[in-house]
Amino acid sequence: MTVRPLLLIRPDGNERDAIALDRFGLASTIDPWLEVRAADDSAPAHRMTGFLQSSGAQVILLITSPRTWQHWAQQVGVAALENAAVGAVDRGMRVFCTGPATRDSLPAKLAGVAQMAPNAAELARLVNGRELPRITGDPDNAGLPPVALIPGSTIARKELPEALERAGWHVLRSAIYQTHPVARRPESAELLASGAFSAVVLRSPSAVQALAEFTGGTPIPASTAVITAGPTTSAAAREAGFTVQACPSAHPQEVAALAARLLGGRALSQEIYPEALPADHPSHSGAIADSALLSACRGERPARTPVWFMRQAGRSLPEYRAARESTTMLESCLDPALAAELTLQPVRRYGVDAAIFYSDIMVPLKLAGVDVEIEPGVGPVLAHPVRSRDDIAALPTLTDEALTPIREAIGRVTTQLPDVPLIGFAGAPFTVASYLVEGRPNRTHPRTHELMHDDPQAWEALLEWVAEVDIAFLRAQVLAGASAVQLFDSWVGELSLVDYLVHVQPASGRVLRALGELGVPRIHFGTGTGHLLVAMRDAGADVMGVGADLTLDAANELLGGRTPLQGNIDPAVLAGSPEAVDAAVAAVLTAGGAAPAHIVNLAHGVPKDTDPDVLAHIVDLVHGAPAAVKGH
Repeated sequence: MTVRPLLLIRPDGNERDAIALDRFGLASTIDPWLEVRAADDSAPAHRMTGFLQSSGAQVILLITSPRTWQHWAQQVGVAALENAAVGAVDRGMRVFCTGPATRDSLPAKLAGVAQMAPNAAELARLVNGRELPRITGDPDNAGLPPVALIPGSTIARKELPEALERAGWHVLRSAIYQTHPVARRPESAELLASGAFSAVVLRSPSAVQALAEFTGGTPIPASTAVITAGPTTSAAAREAGFTVQACPSAHPQEVAALAARLLGGRALSQEIYPEALPADHPSHSGAIADSALLSACRGERPARTPVWFMRQAGRSLPEYRAARESTTMLESCLDPALAAELTLQPVRRYGVDAAIFYSDIMVPLKLAGVDVEIEPGVGPVLAHPVRSRDDIAALPTLTDEALTPIREAIGRVTTQLPDVPLIGFAGAPFTVASYLVEGRPNRTHPRTHELMHDDPQAWEALLEWVAEVDIAFLRAQVLAGASAVQLFDSWVGELSLVDYLVHVQPASGRVLRALGELGVPRIHFGTGTGHLLVAMRDAGADVMGVGADLTLDAANELLGGRTPLQGNIDPAVLAGSPEAVDAAVAAVLTAGGAAPAHIVNLAHGVPKDTDPDVLAHIVDLVHGAPAAVKGH
């Protein structure tokens, strides 16, 4: 990968570009400079919906953005809009759209009949290449032109409607949603001006507007490419005075291919992660798919709020201590029968809504051949810390064969958990890399910071190695039966947002994207990460775990009210009075009600001296509490 990542700034959908860039070996940072919301005036949306109710073969509907339908439905009601549109299709209305993402945003009936073009210019040619629909059976309207309905953005460009009008269409446009720059100048804007990124990718005239606003007249360094996707965005960028590298197509793979030619990415040879979940995977069973945990991960509000605990298998359980009496930590993790038993123990005792695979963030390093042990009372200790380019180059490869005990352990667990989802986990690249560099736990990580800033190329190579190990380790867990994953970044909270965006998020994002392609929910968690919460979500998380430094309602506000949350009972409360425990659980349930969905957990792991009865009581409290209404 290049040392400098590419910057992706669209308001959503950045993951598609990032996945394409991953396949060309190009790192990317995601930091949206734009936000989207429904138009302030809903009257145009209602008028167009009313027009649909009487439309038929004399009308076509053109949808040019995946955002259109969502915000249109938000303004007029999902059922009202779908009924009006489906009725119009049944009466002969044709539907056109740009690109598969836009088509997939439509209801099934419309998506099934929609004719697709890659961009607005091609859409105009597609529509105008067909015979204009004739208005028959209505003498009063026989001389009127056919109608093209174009709902879209408040700042949509005029090329498409003007091309249709020249061809004889009567065009009706409605402002359904608005896209505009975020209120505060993003941290990555300063980084872009300083040359921290190899390129910035622009996908819309709105992105061009944001770039012009946030660069504030400061020239973009000559070493930083401005890559534009599609002719409309390219024209807008040139009009704004930017020198651009224009991609004729807006397809992510074509944009990534252009970036690879400009920046030296490797040639695309094959899909990096081609496998899908097997047909008999637990995620496909109704009991798991409809479980409280996976429902909450999807942003739904299940009948009861799900609850599980980080480090729920551990020294707080007497059965755990008995089972582990004669083994070391890593030995227990690599014994499939014992690892399965330790995974199952808290599910049996507490009735939690998820099992989490019993393992350790050092396990994949051990499996790869790194000389690491976990010393009691100390933590991970490496015989040979990794502190130079030669050390990094000498790191071993994690083979698929080495993951056999992981797959066997998970297979044992899932056969005994027919209706409880299993969460796989790994340590995030920064945290694992910090152990590799420091050689043992060190809360300030001086050598890690030295490598990151003094030799960023070596640092990137190290994180790339850890990301590959994480991906292999997590994919093995998922393909063997895990139905969700959690990426732990225990130490990342000590970093500034600037360091995170440039030096860490690209690798974490790559891991999360690789798991996202399998379709399992991705939970991301770190401690002391309130200032990084949004950037960690943007790396590719479906659910954000929240530590003790934020309340859940504050976290929900930071994340824009659109991300399910997990957490965040302070572990210190577990040693308090029963009244304090009850109050903490009630407060967390109330605060979690503001999010789209909520999974109750701790703000970190279960302390070793916790009374198991306290955890059992918390599970009973959560399961007995009334389910929150979504968003309240």
